Amino acid sequence: MRQLVRQPNGATWIAEDDRRMCGFAIVEWSRKTAELTAYIQTIEVVAERRGQGVGGELLWRIEASASDAGIDAIWLHVDSRNAGAIRLYEKRKFQLRGSEEDYYGRGRAALIYAKPLVAAEWASGKLARHSS
Repeated sequence: MRQLVRQPNGATWIAEDDRRMCGFAIVEWSRKTAELTAYIQTIEVVAERRGQGVGGELLWRIEASASDAGIDAIWLHVDSRNAGAIRLYEKRKFQLRGSEEDYYGRGRAALIYAKPLVAAEWASGKLARHSS
């Protein structure tokens, strides 16, 4: 985890409530072919804060920082059983691109979601903070 947080080609966001961590997110970017892409390593929210917008706020910050870095697209793996996270990604216009069996352990598949980012729209303010 420390290695991910300290990497120069990414960002880490921590959500706090009353000076207590209630979630965090880590994203890293890399160049594959001509495209600069971001991969969401993780978005974690403590159980008692799920469904209260913490994950959505972290995702918004990931997208904004990736866009500021000139990222062309962002992608992630999500547990196929994590209905709440899947709803959030689909609401934010991520599209299902495939799956990977046993990604989270035997019998636990991952769905692969991706979304193109348009840096110019973020910079010009055309994309609102909590747009759907």
